[in-house]
Formats: sequence, structure tokens, C-alpha cells
Amino acid sequence: MPTLRPWQWILVAVFLIFYGFAVFALTRDYYLRQPQAPVAEAAAPASAQAQAQAGPRTWLQEQMQGPAPDLDAALREGDPARLGQLADDLFTAGHHGEAVPLYRRLLELTPDDVETYNDLGLALHYSGQTAEALDVLGQGAARDAGHQRIWLSLGFVRAVSGDTAGAREALERARALAPTTPVGEEAERLLGRLGAG
Repeated sequence: MPTLRPWQWILVAVFLIFYGFAVFALTRDYYLRQPQAPVAEAAAPASAQAQAQAGPRTWLQEQMQGPAPDLDAALREGDPARLGQLADDLFTAGHHGEAVPLYRRLLELTPDDVETYNDLGLALHYSGQTAEALDVLGQGAARDAGHQRIWLSLGFVRAVSGDTAGAREALERARALAPTTPVGEEAERLLGRLGAG
């Protein structure tokens, strides 16, 4: 490989700068003379029209790739796995109010599933329906008194709603069921906060 002298390096640098500027100027000029339509408009104007006719999309529909799920169809079809996944996705994203009807339908389909009572109760609580949340969580605890997580949720919601005695009772129950599990440890932590408060 030949070695270049300093003045040759300067010439190479000047050429590269000029070349880069020329490419930039030509590209800029091309796009200024021929504006491009946005990709979404160019791709499918008919789908935008269909979307406008369908009405506003929910958060879940906007987040999912591909065709938007029809939440009403999911409620009618009654596929527990699909309903559970959609409801959990909404809940995880903080859209608790949108998850409530899905959890309600899931509970109709699987009335013995205490996890669904738990999830519905928490969704109700986080959407501002704490009284109903306490009722649903209480029903779940009555259905399976050995389900640790429902007692933890019941204790948490009771504590937040100001029922310290009821919260302590539910959290002690959750801790007693399995103190070394993550749920039991969380119950212990919440009990400690009740004691400090």
C-alpha cells in the first residue's frame, strides 16, 4: 500500500468533503422538488377510510400489530384464553377500566377461577370502583380460602381504603398460608407498613 504525503491527504479530505456536500445538495434538491406522500397514506388509503368508519380504536388496538382485535367479538366468542390475554394486556398497560368487562366475561365463563376474581377486583379498584372491588375480592376469598394471592389483594385494597383492621386480618391470612413465597413476603412487608402507619 503506498504511503501518502500530507498534501495528498489534504487533497483526499477536500475531495471527500466536496463529494459529500454534492450528494447532500442533489438529494435535498430532489426531495424538495418531488415531495413524497407519507408512507401510511400511500400504503392503504382504503384502510384509513375503513378505520374512520369503524370508530375510534382502543389503546390495545393501537398497540397491537396487524389487524386490531375486535373486543366485542372476543366478549361474544367467549374464548377464556383470548379474553384473559386481552384483559391482562390492558391491565398491564394501566387501562384498568377497559379490562373490567373482559374480566367480568371471563368470570362468567370460569366462575371457579379465583385468579379471575383477583384480577377483576384489582382492575375495579384501580379504575376507582373500590367498594365493588372489595366485594369481588371477598367473593373470591370465600370461594377458595387457601388461595394466597386473593388474600394479599384483599388486604392491600382494604388498607388503601382505610380499613386497617380488615387489611391486617387479610394480610395475616396471606402470610400464614406460605410465609416464604413472594406473596407471603409481600404480605409481611405490607403488615410492617400497617404497623408503622
